[in-house]
Amino acid sequence: MAVENKLRTIDKNAKMKLQKNFIDYNPLFRFAHYIQTSGKFRHFTNKSFFPFRLVSIIVGPFIVHKAMPIVKKAWNFLYPKEFLHNINLKRWTLEFISYMGDLFLDITFFTPNHTFQSINKYVKMDGYSEIEKALQEKKGVLIPFIHIGEMYHAISVLVHTKVKIDGKIQKNEVVVIASKENEFLFQPWLERCDNLFIPVTADFKTLSVEIEHHLKKNRCVFIMQDYFNKRQLRVPFIYGTKKYEFLIPCPQLLTYFHYKLGTPVVPCQSFPQKNITRSIVKFFPKIDINLLAPEKESAEIKEDLLMLQNGKVDYRIQNGLLSLKINQLLYPYALKFPYYWQMIATMFKRSKFRIEFKEVNSYFDFYSIILQRLNNFMEKSYEPGRKYEEINDVLNRLNEVIKPMSDDPKAKIHLHKKFIEIRLLSTKDAFKKVSSIALSKQNQYIKQNYPKVQQLFLDLVNLF
Repeated sequence: MAVENKLRTIDKNAKMKLQKNFIDYNPLFRFAHYIQTSGKFRHFTNKSFFPFRLVSIIVGPFIVHKAMPIVKKAWNFLYPKEFLHNINLKRWTLEFISYMGDLFLDITFFTPNHTFQSINKYVKMDGYSEIEKALQEKKGVLIPFIHIGEMYHAISVLVHTKVKIDGKIQKNEVVVIASKENEFLFQPWLERCDNLFIPVTADFKTLSVEIEHHLKKNRCVFIMQDYFNKRQLRVPFIYGTKKYEFLIPCPQLLTYFHYKLGTPVVPCQSFPQKNITRSIVKFFPKIDINLLAPEKESAEIKEDLLMLQNGKVDYRIQNGLLSLKINQLLYPYALKFPYYWQMIATMFKRSKFRIEFKEVNSYFDFYSIILQRLNNFMEKSYEPGRKYEEINDVLNRLNEVIKPMSDDPKAKIHLHKKFIEIRLLSTKDAFKKVSSIALSKQNQYIKQNYPKVQQLFLDLVNLF
């Protein structure tokens, strides 16, 4: 199957929005496309970024009222109250908006000037030997990173750097997955760089065929670890830190190919320097689950790691443990650079996990929906040390206990368009929240005639 990227035709009426939280990006994307395709970016090779920075600073106050409720909610969730007490969140929001503006302006006017000859003027690398070593294995390289600083610099610096394989010096061939909205912004890159490939986001089956093709060509494939959605496997945000052990979705394309093809995983991160046009891109040592030393891990991870290394494959552990290790490495930087993390604006939206009660008229339906979604939560998440068998046993017993309610005319409850939100919680907190609500909705009849329901929900909570 031929999947080599070619310049794609863009519908002139296409909606091109990076996100929908603040402003319509469609006119901006068209402007950037014009500057890049017309060649006008060449006039800014030696220009100072300061005037562009002023534009971002001036525009910020006009849209701060739209951005602040979204990012403030996320910051209040992520940081301790005592820390935020001395922080001006309006100023943080202005910095965030300015960063987004700076990012757009760099992509439009400065990044197009990157060449093999000029790249070191804009971007320095730390740890490039990790990429070089990984490419010698000829299985491609999977590069997870997150939306911090000028993340496109990580892509550009590899595109404009050569590598020696089997004694032959050649260009790095680089793959980055674009959303349909961002494809338009990437089109000029494809014209300038014959070693850049940009498949567009699609369903897992379609995209996996394309990515496998690229990896077998020994290419560097970038995967945005924080470009997540609610359907993905959830793992701890930063395992080993009590406040940050809540579960967050993680893309599984990376873990799929790491195990299927043995492709090395080399995380990287881009760090802005004096302004957004200058970065240091750091490549970290490769992560290989099979090479981790169990004795250096926590007791819970040690148990799961030994299971994997002994060939006992479990989907959640296999995929979740690698994602956990990547998260442990990358997400602390999201906390370190609060207004340089782009995905802060979509964290709540993309991680949504609701138990919805659209039109519920019986306790049987009420509890059935809860139990089905809790089971789904278990299947779609990984947490070291979680008692899967015991939890599933209690869920199964609850399903048996509520069966008589289906024929009980007195077991009635009316819920319309209600929901329980359990995103960004640990399993313990999610089950505790759901159990509390489930029991609070019991009337006297249910308490008297179905006493085991209460006991079993309490048993669930006590398993953590």
